[in-house]
Amino acid sequence: MEGRLRKEKLSVRIDTECACCGRKLSVQLDEQLRGEVIEGNPEPLVFSPDVDWDTFDEPNITHAY
Repeated sequence: MEGRLRKEKLSVRIDTECACCGRKLSVQLDEQLRGEVIEGNPEPLVFSPDVDWDTFDEPNITHAY
């Protein structure tokens, strides 16, 4: 997440819904990629790419692969 690259405290809130049943879902992630479910009772799978953020200096994440 951008907060890790900038070494700042940032968070993102994702408001969505289940594609299968339509239930609302809100998840918040912080700069350390810790997730918190805000609304709903899901067990979401959150993908975190295997990138060494301390040495990452590419213009965007796709260059790391």
